[in-house]
Amino acid sequence: MTQILDITLPILVIVLLGFFYSRAVKPELAGVNRMTIDLLLPILIFTSMSSKGFDPRAALLFCFAVVLHIGATGILALPLAKLSGAGARAFLPCAMFTNVGPIGIPLIVLAYGAQGLPLAVVLLVVSNILHFTLGAGIMSGRIDWRMLYANPLVWATLLGLGFAQGGLHLPLWLDRPLAMISAVIVPLMLLSLGARLSSSQVRDASAGLRGAVLAAAVRLVACFAILWLLPLSGLERGAFILYACLPSAMFNFMLADKFNVAPNRVASIVIMGHVASLALLPLGLWLAL
Repeated sequence: MTQILDITLPILVIVLLGFFYSRAVKPELAGVNRMTIDLLLPILIFTSMSSKGFDPRAALLFCFAVVLHIGATGILALPLAKLSGAGARAFLPCAMFTNVGPIGIPLIVLAYGAQGLPLAVVLLVVSNILHFTLGAGIMSGRIDWRMLYANPLVWATLLGLGFAQGGLHLPLWLDRPLAMISAVIVPLMLLSLGARLSSSQVRDASAGLRGAVLAAAVRLVACFAILWLLPLSGLERGAFILYACLPSAMFNFMLADKFNVAPNRVASIVIMGHVASLALLPLGLWLAL
C-alpha cells in the first residue's frame, strides 16, 4: 500500500496544484497545450525511441497487444452504448481511448522508473494514431487518413526509430537540451490536466459516472482476456494493466465537440472517469506490481 501511495500521491499533488492555480489565476493555456502537442511530446517520443534502452523488435508484441485491446474494447463496448446513455458514436471512443499522455506516462514512469518510459511512449504513439484516425472516424462517420502524415507524433516516432536502428547519435549540444525538455514534460502535462479539469463542467454527473464505469469495466475485461492470450510478462504486463485502468482521454471531448456528437455527455464521461480513477488507479497498481 505504501508503494502504491508513493506512486499515486505525487500525481494527485501536481494535478491539484494545476487545478487550484488555474481556479485562482485563470491562465491562458491554449498556447501551452498546443506547444505540448506540437513540440514537447514529439521531443519526448524522439528521445525515448532513439535511446539505447529501447528495442523496437521487443516492443512489437506489446504494440500488437495495445492495438488488439483498442479493437476488442470497441467490440465489447458496442452493446453497452445504449446503457451508457451516450450512444455508440459518443461512447465507443470514450471506452477505446484513454488518457495516456497526462496520466499514463507519469504513472508508468513513477511505477517502473526510466525503463518504463519507452513503453509508455509506445502506448502514447499507438493510441494517438488510432484515436485521430479510427476514433475520429467513429465520431464523424469518416476516417481521414491525412491525420497520419499531419501528426508530428508519427514523424517523431519514425525519426526516433531510424536513429535507434541506425545507431545514430545527436551531437551533445543538441542532445542535452532535448533531454532537459523531456525531463519537464511529465509534470507539465499533469499541471495542464489539473488546469483543464478546473474549467470543466459536469451537467449530468450520474450519467457520466455510469458511462465512465462501463468504459472502465470493458477495458479491464479486454485487458485480462488479451493477457490470457498473449505472453506479456514483467514490465510489459504491468504497463499494459495500468494502461487499461486509465480514464478516458480528454481528446474525446474535443472530438465530440468538433463533430457535435453529444459533447456534454462525453464531457461528463471523461470528467467522471478521472474522478473514478482515484479509486481505479490504486487497484491497477496493485494488480500490476
